[in-house]
Amino acid sequence: MTDLPDPPVSTDLPVSTDLTGSAAAERPVAAEVPTAAEVVALLRHVAAASGGLVTLDPGIDDARLDAWPVVVPEEIRVLLRSVGGVRMIVSRSSVNGHESIDHVDLDHTYNHGHYAGFSTRWYQDHAGGPGTHWFVFTDHGDGHTYVDVDRESGAWGPVFTFWDATDTVRAAPSLPAWLHHLARCLEQALAETPAGDVRAFGLRLGDLWPDGADRPAEPDSMTAAEARTGADPVLRAAAAELPDGARLVDLRSVAGPVRVEFDLPEVSCRYGRHAGGGVLTATPWDGE
Repeated sequence: MTDLPDPPVSTDLPVSTDLTGSAAAERPVAAEVPTAAEVVALLRHVAAASGGLVTLDPGIDDARLDAWPVVVPEEIRVLLRSVGGVRMIVSRSSVNGHESIDHVDLDHTYNHGHYAGFSTRWYQDHAGGPGTHWFVFTDHGDGHTYVDVDRESGAWGPVFTFWDATDTVRAAPSLPAWLHHLARCLEQALAETPAGDVRAFGLRLGDLWPDGADRPAEPDSMTAAEARTGADPVLRAAAAELPDGARLVDLRSVAGPVRVEFDLPEVSCRYGRHAGGGVLTATPWDGE
């Protein structure tokens, strides 16, 4: 296993050497197009300066990655070999010291069919079925975040979050971009709160991540029947085998975070992604 060295943070990344400085507090936290090395360097930098509020899980070796039920491309392996997850202490009880931790787990047990002794097949099917995604985070509000995986090519695409209904968010164009955005938000939350103040840090992080103050775009969806009779060959192909009542939305030309609320009579759906995650589909589903 080849681990990335601990490089100095690149000078073209706007990273402060002092997380209490005003420059860090004033920086925007919008996602960029980072390399794996830049993501790892920034995460390590933030963790080292956090006073224990942010810790990184060890990297994942190739033997483990080879055993995953999805293909892991080399550009993703470079990142995962160095960082296996991010743990953030977001609250601490003043009575017994119990800590609440948000855990970005890049080897999440949801991907292996179980969590806390329960089957996760419902969530896997909601995301499109085994082999089409990779879960990386489940939040305390029942949000489930995953990376799109192309079942045929093995390419990893955008990062999405869904809940139990028919609304979803495209959070970032890639896993490295999503982690880079998280690191920038952590850096800003640390810069804007007193050192060691868990409550203030957790509240500020909640303001910044994952969506922050930016309101995601909300493009309209169309029915599969409409897409099949339209002029766009990509949309026609995405709708080809969907039932008429399924819906899809074209995200290819929409930058930044996107929220989609599919207008479906059913309470849930099965998501699908096409064109490298650029087209999102929702098929009515009763959960069975």
